Amino acid sequence: MNKLGINLWNWVQGLGPDCLGLPRKAAGLGFTAVELPMTTALVDPKLAAEVRESGLEVSLCASLGAGRDLSSFDEGPRAAALDYLTACLESGRVLGASVLCGPLYTGGGKRHWLSESDRRREWDLAAAGLRELARRAEECGMRLALEPLNRYRTSIANTSAQILRMVEDVGHKSVGLHFDTYHACLEEKDLLSALESALQSGRVYHFHACANNRGAPGQGVLPWVQILDLLVRYRYPYHITMETFALGGLDSSWVQVHEEPDQLAANGLRYLKDYFTARGLC
Repeated sequence: MNKLGINLWNWVQGLGPDCLGLPRKAAGLGFTAVELPMTTALVDPKLAAEVRESGLEVSLCASLGAGRDLSSFDEGPRAAALDYLTACLESGRVLGASVLCGPLYTGGGKRHWLSESDRRREWDLAAAGLRELARRAEECGMRLALEPLNRYRTSIANTSAQILRMVEDVGHKSVGLHFDTYHACLEEKDLLSALESALQSGRVYHFHACANNRGAPGQGVLPWVQILDLLVRYRYPYHITMETFALGGLDSSWVQVHEEPDQLAANGLRYLKDYFTARGLC
């Protein structure tokens, strides 16, 4: 069965002292993987030790704020992004992480209309930065998984088809797609068709299982059974990770619409386990 993970954003707003104890909690709840929100590229040694001791597999989720952007027309933000992402990879090497995921190609919530020539230039700069990052990822024994974001976050890549085109342009085996059901339900014309096409490519390297309102798997309006059926049918081999948010976090609600974090985590995990158990896959 796939490793079932949870991003620590479920409990905290970013990587810091409040994360101590959470990998142990995730393991105690029954998760088999943990994802670190890399709001800083360096992981505290105490947290790193706890992650290793937990026995959980590890993924890292990048956080590219203002001033970090591989697609920028200015060299400064491109260099800053490459430095930050390289430091994330080095942290991943220490932790034994398998993948660095997220919108690695852009940063800073960039949304704009461009001429066709400038749009191509922006895309080519992102691809060039990713080629170099892929080389560094391979040295660290990690994959890169590029996440399409919804229209409110970026104008560069909103759909899985766009990301697969970028993966092809980068042309490196370490680079694939990060499929996130939250963003997909906002942007894909047909979510199930988009997921199936992505899985058929063989380049889906990471999967976030999130409800349309950032709730847990099994919640919201998404067709969860059909989504998971596709992952099983195409033998998706990597992590299935919950990405929910504590109040005040990146995509949290302005009011508390979900269960408390511990219960939300438990409910999402129970749904995934029940699905796989019912099919004899757990």
